[in-house]
Parts: sequence; structure tokens; C-alpha cells
Amino acid sequence: MGVSNYENTKAKALYADNDALVFKDYATEKLGISKNRIKILLNDGADERDILLSVQEWLRRSAKPNKSDIYVFFAGHGLATDDGKGMYLLPYDGDPDYLEDSAIQRKELFADIQATKPRSVTVFLDTCYSGGTRNEEETLVASLRPIIITAKQQSIPSNFTVLSAAKGNQTSQSLEEAKHGLFSYYMMLGMEGGADANNDNKITARELHSFVLDK
Repeated sequence: MGVSNYENTKAKALYADNDALVFKDYATEKLGISKNRIKILLNDGADERDILLSVQEWLRRSAKPNKSDIYVFFAGHGLATDDGKGMYLLPYDGDPDYLEDSAIQRKELFADIQATKPRSVTVFLDTCYSGGTRNEEETLVASLRPIIITAKQQSIPSNFTVLSAAKGNQTSQSLEEAKHGLFSYYMMLGMEGGADANNDNKITARELHSFVLDK
């Protein structure tokens, strides 16, 4: 999923759609996933209904209980509730001012994925929850400057691995020269082989995390 342009906010998530398009290629070439088992949602094709249907219907039909390894990639805006307890991913039609009614709660998204009984789930999130954007001159919520919302840590299911661009009080950034999100660019560079620290032709989540963190 990649959303650069939103219906209800002028703040763009620069290059998020490009991140998702390129990750689709990496999913095929590096993760070995056949194209007919990849669902891609971009911009106005990634509204709340599209995303929920993809998870609750398409994924449920495609996954094999206790056998499937599921990979989820999301690039776009994220935002936390004022108390930091709710962490949301903003779909194309999401409204930052009506977050709980129009966005997708991360915890509920994970629960829907877990309901398919996968063997493992790996989630890549090129987003943040502070209310900032990839453009340093913009904020997602006008009243945020100079206030930052800090998202609280949340537990995740035991068979989930989550790699995220930012901690609860940080902002994810873009890399202008590469036309990608900073996290997405180095994460995919690591998948290309840069993260293979011990040169065994295998890349673990820990190796990929260390590579991206260093960059």
C-alpha cells in the first residue's frame, strides 16, 4: 500500500506510491512471491474500504492456515490519538481531524491479519505517528507546530515482525535524490544484499533492522 496524495489533507507523503510500486518488484524478485499473490493499492485505490476488503476478504481467501508467510508494506501517513494510545494508518480517504472514524487502527489491522492464522507475518511501515510528514515544511495536523504527539509502544502478536521507519515521537523522512522514503530506500537496498552482514546469502530480520538503523 502506498498513498502519496490524500483526499482530506493537502500534506503529501512524498514518493509513498513509488515506494509501494518498487516494493512489489522486490516482493517478487527477493521474497519469491508470485505476482498473482501480490495485492497492490495506490493512492485513491487505497481508501479505507479497499484496504479492509483486501485484508478481510482477499487475504483470507489467499492465505493457508499455519502455512502462509504474509508480508505487508505500507507507505503513507500515520497518526496517533491525542493520548498516544491509538496508532492509525491513514488511508486515501482518511481525515486527520476525524482519525478514529476514518483511519485504520494498526492494532485492528494486525488482528485481521492474525485471523487468517498465518505461519508468520512481516510488516514494513514507512510512516510515523507524530503528526509530521515526509516534507519537513508540512505537518499533518495544523496545530502540531511545535507540539508533537508521542505514540505509546504497543504489543504485537508473537509471530509478527514489524520494521518501522520511526519511533512514536519521530517523523519519517523522504530521500529526495532517490525519490523514495528514507526507510523504504535503505530497507530495499538491504534486501538487495547490503544487509547480509555475515555473507551467508541469507538476510534475517535482525540483519535488515541493523542495516536500516545504521543508515
